[in-house]
Amino acid sequence: AANGCIFSDILAGREGSRLHLAISERIIRMISSIIILLLLCCSLIDGSSWASVASDSSAAFIITPTKAKTATISSSSSVALAALENGDAATQTNSQPSFTLKQRNPYDIHVYYSGSNQRDKALLLRSKMKQQFPWMRFYEPKDVPIGPHPLPMWEADFASYDNRVFWGEVCDFIKEEHEDLSVLVHPHSFDGDYADHTENAFWAGDVLELRIQGWKR
Repeated sequence: AANGCIFSDILAGREGSRLHLAISERIIRMISSIIILLLLCCSLIDGSSWASVASDSSAAFIITPTKAKTATISSSSSVALAALENGDAATQTNSQPSFTLKQRNPYDIHVYYSGSNQRDKALLLRSKMKQQFPWMRFYEPKDVPIGPHPLPMWEADFASYDNRVFWGEVCDFIKEEHEDLSVLVHPHSFDGDYADHTENAFWAGDVLELRIQGWKR
């Protein structure tokens, strides 16, 4: 009988040990889960382990705990808007302009030149743009300054309100191809002519001082 009691005590001790072990494992799992949740919360607040933007501005890499996914960003988001304020060029980056266009030809383009060398470059750019943007309207070069324009130039426009969606593509092309030429792309918006030739304008190359001092602001 004594041996039976001892054996029962041993079995009870083993069951107790197993129970304590199971409880300990559950506690460890709970603590681990809490630590993981705290780390995830810290990561979300910091943001550095969850999202980063590629330096070439062509893709954004969103990092999750399991794998990385790539999201394509439109190239037009890299186009810079330039404004002429108090004689200085102010630059900001937007995917789309912030002004409201009139329902007409939405944009004019002016490519300026000085001297025969720049004139040749301007006409070469004109030929490239004719080929690249066949929907655009082109006008004959003006070899003397006219109106608000301080230098000779040639002009083109977007022809139709529907073509406003090509603004980013056109500006990207001009940025790549203008060389040492100054190029102005300005809208026809409800902000008025002065604003459209200053804070609403896009410039590639040197920003020229237009003769618009008498225009209504």
